[in-house]
Amino acid sequence: MDPVLIGVIFLFVLTAMLMSGIRIAYATALCGFFGLFLMRGFAPAAGLSGLIPVGHLSSYTLLVLPLFIMMGYFAYHAGITQGLYWAARQWFGHLPGGLAIATVFGAAGFAAACGASTASTAVMGRVALPELKKFGYDDKVSTGCVAAGGTMAAMIPPSVLMVIYGFIAEESIGALLLAGILPGLLEACSYSLMLVIRFKVNPSLGPAIKGITWRDRFASLKGTWGMIVLIGLVMGSIYTGLATPTESAAVGAMGALLLAWPRLTRGKFKEAMLETARTTAMIFAIIAGVLIFVHFLGFTGMPAALANGILGLDVNRYVILIGILFLYLILGMFLDGIGMLLLTVPIVLPAIRELGFNPIVFGVLVVRMIEIGLITPPVGLNVYILKGVAPNVKMGDIFRGCGWFVFVDLINVAILIAVPQIILFIPEAMIK
Repeated sequence: MDPVLIGVIFLFVLTAMLMSGIRIAYATALCGFFGLFLMRGFAPAAGLSGLIPVGHLSSYTLLVLPLFIMMGYFAYHAGITQGLYWAARQWFGHLPGGLAIATVFGAAGFAAACGASTASTAVMGRVALPELKKFGYDDKVSTGCVAAGGTMAAMIPPSVLMVIYGFIAEESIGALLLAGILPGLLEACSYSLMLVIRFKVNPSLGPAIKGITWRDRFASLKGTWGMIVLIGLVMGSIYTGLATPTESAAVGAMGALLLAWPRLTRGKFKEAMLETARTTAMIFAIIAGVLIFVHFLGFTGMPAALANGILGLDVNRYVILIGILFLYLILGMFLDGIGMLLLTVPIVLPAIRELGFNPIVFGVLVVRMIEIGLITPPVGLNVYILKGVAPNVKMGDIFRGCGWFVFVDLINVAILIAVPQIILFIPEAMIK
């Protein structure tokens, strides 16, 4: 049987397994093993299935993942989230939809200490939703702000997805983390602009907060110093070249621990460490399974065949890029972001490079599409996380509330495709 055909068949088998509810780590590992067994025999398949994950997961580069995750949990226990949200509330609360805008900027601030979208959504849901409810904001707007705001943790460094993309694409993780800063700020600002327009048109969605003085605004800034310290430690050390991304993650985790220390009980410390271990184990299990499957696909020659097929299309390269990104939009409705990244990037990246697109630009665009998948049905993971925090809000209302944010996201993707310098400006400045 043709090896490429074998690869295609196992892709369909994998899709069926995932749609049946089998976890992606197990489904990819099983498909990869049996594919290797079919092509190479039992002994090579067993040997490769054991050696491939160990060889890659012991990489020094991946140490950055548990450290960034740990930093996020310690930052939460340090009260950084509450301080950021309160400051955003004082500075933006007077605007139309002020509390919703404060939620967006509070989420953007917390994203700079938490690289996981689901964790950011859960934390911001607990902090912001009671305040939004208190002031009578529309449930769809409130939950949409929190769910969409949580996605910014995938873009704004430290981002787990950026680290994983850099690991797969063999690109500079430091450059990728820096590349996410301006697109993340564009995301927060465009969300806020959309909210101002919506609340201007329909003030019944929620009131502006009255009576906030300049003294209140400046007093609220003292609650942001912890976040400023962490950003300085992590991104400052990367930008200046004083530390590698892994070293800066260790510095950031230690800084977050010291900030949390005054209010960190033994129980909270144990909880932070256990959650870090659980999240890291989940991510590493997915990476291990997908690596086995991706190596099997390499043996079939399917990625090279797909790249040649794409390059043979007689269309503008931007049409191909948009088609690939549209595919991510569809996949994001059904697959977990990390699994989708690991499964697809090794297949499509060779073609992207041959078409002349910058891999860092492509990485940011892919992460952006994965963000959209986190708030689109039927498998919008952030929506399911938020449903657990706000059980009284209907799932359909949360998805409808996210609709406006998805519309803004797609406009942002178009802007980034048209002006890739937004992505490359900070990384290129760092290199210079």
